[in-house]
Amino acid sequence: MDSQNEAYLAYLLRLWRVRETQEKWRVSLEDARTRELRGFASLEEALAFLQKEAVGKDDPNQFNQIKEVTDVQA
Repeated sequence: MDSQNEAYLAYLLRLWRVRETQEKWRVSLEDARTRELRGFASLEEALAFLQKEAVGKDDPNQFNQIKEVTDVQA
């Protein structure tokens, strides 16, 4: 994997409620590049996974770059 791919993450997020208890969300994340599917019992678990993934690929300037692109598109 080259450095450009390491600096970009894309997932398809799916959320659904459990029939027995409409209070709990179930989550799946599908990696857009590899099509690998991961399931999570809660939204918190999915967010923890995403945070862990992002920290491993963290670029101190990435949030500034995203903000700049958003500002231009607005």
